[in-house]
Amino acid sequence: MRCLSIAEEYRHQGGEAIFLMADERAADLIKKNGFSYICLNSVWNDLEQELDTMIEITEEKKIPLLLVDSYFVTEKYLSALRKHTRIAYIDDIDQFIYPVDILINYNVYAEQLDYPWRYRDAGVTAKFVLGCRYAPLREEFRGRVRSISQRVQKVLITTGGTDIYDVTGHLLEHLSKQRWFPELEFEVIAGRFNSHIGELAAKWERYDNIRFHYNVTDMADYMMACDVAVTAGGSTVYELMACGTPAIVYTLADNQRDIAKTVSEMELIPWAGDVRKDINLCCCTIMNIIEEYIGNYRRKQVSRRMQKLVDGYGGKRLAALLRTYDSRF
Repeated sequence: MRCLSIAEEYRHQGGEAIFLMADERAADLIKKNGFSYICLNSVWNDLEQELDTMIEITEEKKIPLLLVDSYFVTEKYLSALRKHTRIAYIDDIDQFIYPVDILINYNVYAEQLDYPWRYRDAGVTAKFVLGCRYAPLREEFRGRVRSISQRVQKVLITTGGTDIYDVTGHLLEHLSKQRWFPELEFEVIAGRFNSHIGELAAKWERYDNIRFHYNVTDMADYMMACDVAVTAGGSTVYELMACGTPAIVYTLADNQRDIAKTVSEMELIPWAGDVRKDINLCCCTIMNIIEEYIGNYRRKQVSRRMQKLVDGYGGKRLAALLRTYDSRF
């Protein structure tokens, strides 16, 4: 999705983007958004197998810049491709010194990672594009004007595409036991790969104040309509900040911890813990924080700070920067 956001801006600014993919799983999404793609028929988590094909395509199509987005890159993979074109890489995990021309890390903690010093010491010359102003969100998240109501009335629950730990089910169990539960409305966003949808619907759809939404395409509207959101860490955190929606974050993957830890330390979005360690404790913490929000816990001030940090124009900024490299070297 973040590559699509950048590609759309790239196209708006007069550039041409083509997707190179290991398999066909995202093909419909790419075509729906009007982009062409090449299927490499490779293994998505063993990139070195596709090197010869990638180099051949890069040379044949005279590709001036590759934007690489994979957690499975290796030093060999990037070094080999860099001999044939410029490389930009989106980094979330800081695994090693990436031999690239442009390193992008739009996370809230990115500037704390001392990239320039470490890369200089390793002899790697790269341009660093760091911080939330470069978060590549979709156009729907731009320029959102937020008003904060006096009372918390609607709570958004979004648990990602799969929700393998059934966080939604656990949260609803805990919510239904709170004295304030009947006074609130809950908008539950169910991901397309959520295997618990059937049992969730059977148990909870009879409640008038719980509404399930599937295959949502207008996420920003839901975020703007709710007073508080509960979310997993990851890109949704930046979407909520662009909307100025007061939130609570929990984690379910290692690469979400730095985001959750940092936004919590900044007193922007409280971190309720990691569901993998103790899902019930995490849910209890979420209940306590919702109660604080119901008491109008600094929601207006926090909302303003969130939108000041993430304005939704990151994709536009990234595309403009990448366009300056859009010439064969």
